[in-house]
Amino acid sequence: MEEVAYEFDKGNEEVVRATVSEFAGKRRADLRIYFKSEDGAWHPTKRGVSLTIDMVEELQAAVAKLVEVAN
Repeated sequence: MEEVAYEFDKGNEEVVRATVSEFAGKRRADLRIYFKSEDGAWHPTKRGVSLTIDMVEELQAAVAKLVEVAN
């Protein structure tokens, strides 16, 4: 089962979702772009990244560094 932890609008009927799920018996964190189809349903694209849960702290450090460099 997939749990949506966070979602934000990307524009052009796309959103970025941060989810937690299980794959091959391991918990995973997934950041993926979803698009809205003509029938109004959301579907994942291939654009994104899937990480093991133990890599989330590294991702957090990378995002913090991005914020620091961008400002």
